[in-house]
Amino acid sequence: MLLVLDSNEYIFALGLHKKHFSEKLIERIFSSLSENAIRIPRMVVEEVKSNLTAETFKDFILLIRKGAIPVDEDISVPFELGVKYETLGFKASDALIGAYAEYVGADALVSENRHFLSRHANLPFKVLTAEQALKALQKR
Repeated sequence: MLLVLDSNEYIFALGLHKKHFSEKLIERIFSSLSENAIRIPRMVVEEVKSNLTAETFKDFILLIRKGAIPVDEDISVPFELGVKYETLGFKASDALIGAYAEYVGADALVSENRHFLSRHANLPFKVLTAEQALKALQKR
């Protein structure tokens, strides 16, 4: 399963105010990278950096390096896809993550973002919370 995780999943898994399902999801994904894959856009890395301590951000970088997960540059996402999501009513940063998920062919975008959770009809990928994604991975 190819997943794109919104920055809040990494922040909730690694930051000061941890959320159980985000932590467990990160653990599950990184322990099963042969079965599951994640893609990370530069925007997510920057948001994670601005919301974690320097030491915790270093742990995040080590985690993605250990998993050999490349960071994709935001510029690689076609402009038209971003416009598509803005037209659907998403704010700019949400439009970019949605466009990115579509661009990389993600099976699901994992987010706790209420805008994605409430506006996800007819998207080319599923929108799941960390809890829902964890359950989906456990079924595999």
